[in-house]
Amino acid sequence: MERDSSGVGRPGLLEGMRGGNVDDPGWLGPSRTAAGPSFSVRGGPTSIHANLDELERGSMLLAEAAAESTALAVRAAGWGSLMTIAAQQSPLAGALGARTAELSSGLLAVGMEAEALEHAVGFSVRSYREAEGRALRAFQQVAGVPAFVLAAGLAWEGWPLPVPLTDLAIQGAPDAVAAVLGAASGGLATGFWITSEATGRVARDDGRSGPLTGPERLYPLITTGGIVAGLVQIGPVRVRSVGRATDEYRMDGSLIGLMAQLERTRADVSGPGAVQVTRVSPDAEDAPERVWLVALPGTQGGDYRDEDGWSTNAFDMGGNAEAMALDSQHVAKGIHEALAAAGAQPGDAVVPMGYSQGGIHAARLAADPRLTGAYDMQGLVTVGSPTGEIALDQDIEALHLEHDQDVVTGLDGRGNPQGVNRTTVTFSGYVVGAEPEQRTTSSAHEFGNYRAHVARLEGQAGAAGPDAGRLGPAQEHLAWLTTGTAVSRTVTLERTRPGQPRNPLGAGLGHQFRTPDPARSAPGRNG
Repeated sequence: MERDSSGVGRPGLLEGMRGGNVDDPGWLGPSRTAAGPSFSVRGGPTSIHANLDELERGSMLLAEAAAESTALAVRAAGWGSLMTIAAQQSPLAGALGARTAELSSGLLAVGMEAEALEHAVGFSVRSYREAEGRALRAFQQVAGVPAFVLAAGLAWEGWPLPVPLTDLAIQGAPDAVAAVLGAASGGLATGFWITSEATGRVARDDGRSGPLTGPERLYPLITTGGIVAGLVQIGPVRVRSVGRATDEYRMDGSLIGLMAQLERTRADVSGPGAVQVTRVSPDAEDAPERVWLVALPGTQGGDYRDEDGWSTNAFDMGGNAEAMALDSQHVAKGIHEALAAAGAQPGDAVVPMGYSQGGIHAARLAADPRLTGAYDMQGLVTVGSPTGEIALDQDIEALHLEHDQDVVTGLDGRGNPQGVNRTTVTFSGYVVGAEPEQRTTSSAHEFGNYRAHVARLEGQAGAAGPDAGRLGPAQEHLAWLTTGTAVSRTVTLERTRPGQPRNPLGAGLGHQFRTPDPARSAPGRNG
């Protein structure tokens, strides 16, 4: 039976524990009978955060009304003064002056009342958000380190991890590391905090303030350390090749159809570094003339180094570092080039989507000023991706698909923000026929698991669930965009060597710099 989870943040900590029975340790092992598949929906137009967003918009309208009423009152007062002067010549002018003064007084009263309401509504919304944030931070501070220790132990044994536990563990990871270093030497702990603070501030998203979160400290530091050690390679991404267009085919607007687009990006299907760029001509008369779907793959393991030891695959492990710590700045540029190569025109509608690492990149693309300035960003779909730290424009219809035991989706340390146009579907259990042979820490992250859940979601079982109506607006918008004729191209991206780096997290860095070999400086090598 589907759960109706309309609360804040992730589903509860116990929801990932096969029925929530912590007295029975069988939830950790493969022997206990698995719970049936289900799903819950957070966000969307009926969520509490959507209501808060509407209140904030109403507060802004009240502020505009107050300003307009006050301006009209001042103007009416001026007219009244003129009527008073004219009253010496005409009794009618005197009567008009009195009515104008009354109008001015009324408008001023309306403006003052609207301003008072604006302050009251705005204060209430801010107070709720601040209280929620304080409560969450307090809980993370208390439970973060114990959660990290517990999660590390479970992962060591290969057991599944509930996503809320992973969230807490990621938030508590910097404190846990500092505690271990502090036990060895106080100087090591101090150095860790200073370094993580510096790298975190450099990499922090624009517009964010306040103390750094666990992920904001952790991932830039790991990325910087990996770059310095030569373990992480990040550099400019460009189009290497553009495949031939497919024959025209039909898309039915379903989520399973979008999953098929993602499946074509697998390295064993389209080759390493490939993305799928699809032009859809929607059937709906009021839909955009052209919609471009950009499907990005998950992490592609393997050795993609050239003869100089440089990894040319933008979606290798280094791609995760770029996505989590560097806002996908290089991949975003490569996708911009890929869209142009496929025929996209400025102002066309775009819907990025991705699985795992590809989903992080997709969310970054939806927030990238270069792409949002050139195209009409209409939607976003992520599958098994940690995207809670990424802020999106409120007009973008974002749909996130997660599983309550997918450790990868918990690496953002928090649930996705909720809003009118930002919806998260969390799956639980396994669909019959798609169960793993043995449940491990990573089994819930398998693409096949998500594909089976999506097929069930769009079938009779999903339609009968209490959360189906809450998911409707997101599904309808995506179907509006993706029902029609389509043509796809496979565009292969490649990572090139960057130039002289400026700092460990600056644009264009990603390797230990060395003087290039003049013999290898031919055009197209160093991008």
